[in-house]
Amino acid sequence: MTGKGRSGFTLIELIVVLVIVGLLVVLLTPNLTRTLSHMEAKGAAKRISAILRYCRSDAVNKRRVNLVALDTASNVVSVYSVNEEESEPKAERFYPLPTGVKLEKIEVGKTLFDSSHPTFEFYPNGASNGGTAVIQSERGRAYTIRVDILTGGVRVVETEG
Repeated sequence: MTGKGRSGFTLIELIVVLVIVGLLVVLLTPNLTRTLSHMEAKGAAKRISAILRYCRSDAVNKRRVNLVALDTASNVVSVYSVNEEESEPKAERFYPLPTGVKLEKIEVGKTLFDSSHPTFEFYPNGASNGGTAVIQSERGRAYTIRVDILTGGVRVVETEG
């Protein structure tokens, strides 16, 4: 066979490759969707913890009270601020959470300001009312956000769903 070699693939070879690729897709898709769901929950927990840390830092730097309300019904995190001369919280920003991620089991300490939603408060001295909130994916992975009452420090811990 000089000059003329076999080029291309036979129909049988193409079918075998397509069957193998199809099996891989069927086997890997559930793992991929589970991983994406876990990543969304972890990302939401990290985002909320970053919002909480920023609000604590902002409260200390600007000598005011910052509030972070967690609305479990609409899955929105709301940020409010209260300056010394004001008595009512002023809305700053709203952060919707991705679909498939839920705010659950929110417990906060005693608050200075009335709110219809569980609210973390950060004070000018760096302290907070403290508490915990659980962020859970639809597949069961959960992350607990803890806010320390004395230091206002925020931690995220992976927990059982």
